[in-house]
Amino acid sequence: MLEFLPSLGSLITFGSNSAVTKKAINDIGRHKSIVYMYIVLVALLVLGAIVLHIEIQFPYELVPEYILEITMGALGVIAAFKAINYGKVSITSPIAKIYALFVLVLGIVILGEELSIGQIIGAATIVISAIIIALDKTNGLKLEKWMIYLGISILCRAYYYTFIKTFVVSMGAYQATLFLEFGVALLVIGFHILRGRDISTPTLKEMKFPALSGGLSFFGTLFYSLSVGWIGAALTAVISAGSPIVNAIMARILLGEKLDMYWVVAQLRPSSDVMFYST
Repeated sequence: MLEFLPSLGSLITFGSNSAVTKKAINDIGRHKSIVYMYIVLVALLVLGAIVLHIEIQFPYELVPEYILEITMGALGVIAAFKAINYGKVSITSPIAKIYALFVLVLGIVILGEELSIGQIIGAATIVISAIIIALDKTNGLKLEKWMIYLGISILCRAYYYTFIKTFVVSMGAYQATLFLEFGVALLVIGFHILRGRDISTPTLKEMKFPALSGGLSFFGTLFYSLSVGWIGAALTAVISAGSPIVNAIMARILLGEKLDMYWVVAQLRPSSDVMFYST
C-alpha cells in the first residue's frame, strides 16, 4: 500500500487547490491568480533543487516532446482557470476528472501499462459519476461557456498526464516536475503578457491565496510525478481523480458552496475501488 502514498498526497493537495484557486480569482482576478501562482510554484521548485543539491541535467533528445508537453500543459491550465472562473468549483472539478479515462486508455495502449479489471471499473465509474453530476447540477445539456473551456482542459490534461511518464522515467520525479512546470509557467506568463492582461504585483494581503495555491501545486505536482514513477501514469490518474471529494469540502469552507453527501459518496467510491483491487 505504500506505493499509493504519493497518489493520495496528490489527491489531497490538488483537491484542496481548486477551491483555493477560485478564492484567489475572486480576490484578484483570473490573470493575476494564474501568473503569481506559477511564480510561487517555480520559485519553490528552484529553491528545493538548491536545498536538495539536485544536479540539473536535461536530455536534449527530448526537446520536441518537451515543447509539445509544456504547450499542452499551458493550454490545459489556461482553459482550466477559465472554466473555474465561469463555473462553480464543486461542478467543474469532478467533471474535469474525465481526463483520467483518456489517460487510462493511452497508458494501456501507448505506454503498455497493465491494469486489473477492478481498476478499469473504477476509472469507468469516475466518468459515469461525472456525467451524473453534470446533468444533475447544470442545466442539462445546455452548453455553457465554462463547459467549452473545461472540454479543452480535459483533452490537454489527458495528453500532459499521459506523457509526463516519459520525462519522469528519463529525469526522475523532481527534475521532470521542475523542467515541465518551469516551461508551462513561461508559456502561461508569456501568454498573459502578449494579451496585455493586468498582471501588476498584488499587495501582500492579496498574495495570500495565490501563494497558497502555488504551495499546494508544488506538493501536488511532486507527489503526482513521484506516483507516476512508482505505479504508472494510468493508475496515478485514476486514483488522483478522487480529488473532488477534498475539493468539495474546501469549496464549502472557503466559498460557501453546498456540500452534497450523495455527490461525495459518488466521488469517493472510484478511487477506493481502484486501491482495493490493486492490493
